[in-house]
Parts: sequence; structure tokens; C-alpha cells
Amino acid sequence: MKCKETGEEKNIVFGLTGTGYFDMVAYQRFNDGEMSDYISTDEELEKSLSKLPKVE
Repeated sequence: MKCKETGEEKNIVFGLTGTGYFDMVAYQRFNDGEMSDYISTDEELEKSLSKLPKVE
């Protein structure tokens, strides 16, 4: 609205992923202080990556 008043042109950029349902849950958890940082170990990463199909 301010840009309309001043005649200044600006862009608004936002990211939309999936249905938004899971994103909204994550935002709520973040705002409620229920999220924590977790860094996977090398072993956990290797185990997960080993389950991916081989692509040639």
C-alpha cells in the first residue's frame, strides 16, 4: 500500500512449497520454541544415502 501511495515499484517474493500444511506446522513449532537444530552424523548420512537407488 505504501508503494501505491509513493509510486515506488517493489517486488514481493515468497516461497510456496507443497500444500503448505507441513510448512505451517513447522512455522508454528518454530514460533512456539519447539524446534531444535539437529546435525546428522556421518554414519546417519551414509546409512540414508545407501538406501537411494543407483543412478547411472
